[in-house]
Amino acid sequence: MKAVYSGLSLHHAKAAPFKELIQDLLRTPEVLGLDNYDQHLNTSRLQHSLNVAYYAYLISKNMDVNHKDLVRGALLHDLFLYDWREVNASAQEHLHLHPRVALDNAKKITEVSEVMEDVIVNHMWPLGNAKPKTKEAWIVQASDKLCTVFEISYQSLQALRHPQLSGMMLSLLFVLR
Repeated sequence: MKAVYSGLSLHHAKAAPFKELIQDLLRTPEVLGLDNYDQHLNTSRLQHSLNVAYYAYLISKNMDVNHKDLVRGALLHDLFLYDWREVNASAQEHLHLHPRVALDNAKKITEVSEVMEDVIVNHMWPLGNAKPKTKEAWIVQASDKLCTVFEISYQSLQALRHPQLSGMMLSLLFVLR
């Protein structure tokens, strides 16, 4: 497995410092269960969470931040095990609800620090009302938006290479506007 647009597998020795921060979480049924839910188009929620954690790690690598809490919070930022499109919540309600659900779920599988809580609860800013307080949360919310663009653009480019899918993907881009 690797992050979108990254040439480095998470199994590569160079990725070891990153992977060590989340190895225990990657063994939990809750985190592994994220692979059963789509996040952006065909990107699974697990892949999206790994993307966000990996790029937040790369962005912050040379900064004075708590890397462990940043990466762990980033991996758990969307830890809700349901398809929000199938529950009786509007997209607007989900926007405000899912960070709290993710925080509650994270607390069930690991100790959650104040930094991790800030990362998880405030990752939807500026779409949500909650504004990040820590440097770590600011980095993760930016990485979350960056990875959303990466995931959608990667799949759009893949579709353009397969003409039978390109019409569908272009239609989705117009709908997502």
